[in-house]
Amino acid sequence: MKSLKKILPVLLSVFFISAPVFAHHLWMTTEDGMYAVNRGMISERIDDYDPDCVQKIRAYGQDGQEIPVQRINEAEQVKFKTETTPAMTSVVSKWGDRVNTTRGKKLMSREQAENEGLTVISTFFSTQFSKTLFEPSEQNLKPLDMKFEIVPLQDPLSADPDDALQFKLLFEGKPLGDTAIYTNDDRRIKTDENGVARITFGQTGEHLLYAKHQSPPENGEKFDYLKFMTFLTFEVKQ
Repeated sequence: MKSLKKILPVLLSVFFISAPVFAHHLWMTTEDGMYAVNRGMISERIDDYDPDCVQKIRAYGQDGQEIPVQRINEAEQVKFKTETTPAMTSVVSKWGDRVNTTRGKKLMSREQAENEGLTVISTFFSTQFSKTLFEPSEQNLKPLDMKFEIVPLQDPLSADPDDALQFKLLFEGKPLGDTAIYTNDDRRIKTDENGVARITFGQTGEHLLYAKHQSPPENGEKFDYLKFMTFLTFEVKQ
């Protein structure tokens, strides 16, 4: 019995490290002449969040020029307006301190977790990047100089559902090979050595791609690692 008590925390630690970690999607939609930054599970639900976590919003016209954005912080969501219809919008959100514990992932700092009596396995800082495509444009095929992003090599808004489309995954401007790109219908496609994944969607409607990446903390930060996620959302219409 004593030996079981000793190894139980270790077993729990292994379970929570190896088990898939639930992650919210990040995407944008248009509604009533405005645009909303959404956090939740696409096609399922939209969750409330702290608007201060949304760090940067950008919008681009079909000519590739950046469009001014009028940001509106609501109580539990960010919305924005643009002077003209954007072909693409992008957002960067910093969700902050997170901990993995023997009771699962918690949205708090190590100090907060330990004050609540939790056993902390690891700590990390969560940052998410997202692009949503609204209209066909050459801009959709160009990197935005985001730290982590998925770049279409063919515009998915002009594609047939049965077309095999290529997407390049970039981290700090460099191709990220042998890394999974996930779809919102639970598929997992690995990138090749050039950071490119070939994906067929098979049906019309809204689609979301996302990828995850971890890196060591920077400049003496207190975390065990930095966690990044990037999203690309678009609608296949043909």
